[in-house]
Amino acid sequence: MHASISFRLLPDTIAPKTLKAFRRDAGWNVDGQDAGRPAQPGGLVRWAVVQTGSRTIGIARLELAPPQFCYVSDLILLKPHRGRGLGGWFMQQIERHCMDMGIPRVLLQPTGGSAGFYEKLSFSADPHVAGFLKKELGPQRRRTPAC
Repeated sequence: MHASISFRLLPDTIAPKTLKAFRRDAGWNVDGQDAGRPAQPGGLVRWAVVQTGSRTIGIARLELAPPQFCYVSDLILLKPHRGRGLGGWFMQQIERHCMDMGIPRVLLQPTGGSAGFYEKLSFSADPHVAGFLKKELGPQRRRTPAC
C-alpha cells in the first residue's frame, strides 16, 4: 500500500457534485440520487474518504446506529485505484472506526457484482433482511466507548 494513503472522516456531508462524479466513475445512474439524504431515525451519517495526498480517491457513506450497527453505502474507489487491495483496506478502516465506537456489526447491500468482494472480507447473508450482507466485528476486538 502506498505510504501516502490515508483514511479520514469528514466533518460535514460530501458535496453533491463530488458524489455524482464518484457515482458516474463507478458506472452508476446518478439521476434522482441525493447526497444529503438523512440517516434513519436515531442514526448519524458520516462520510469516510480515502485520500492520497490531498486528492480524494475513495468515498463511503456510513449510517452509524450505535450500539447496534453501521450501514455502509456508496463505497466507491475511483477506477485507477481499484483492484489493488485498497477497497479491502478501506473496509478495514471503516470496521476499526465502528469498533472504536462500540458498534459490533456492519451491514450493507451490495450492488452490481460487488457481493463477491464483500464475501472475501467475511461478510455473509443477513438472514433477517433479504439482499443484505452483514459482518459481526467480534467481541474480542470490540472496544467500549469512553464516557
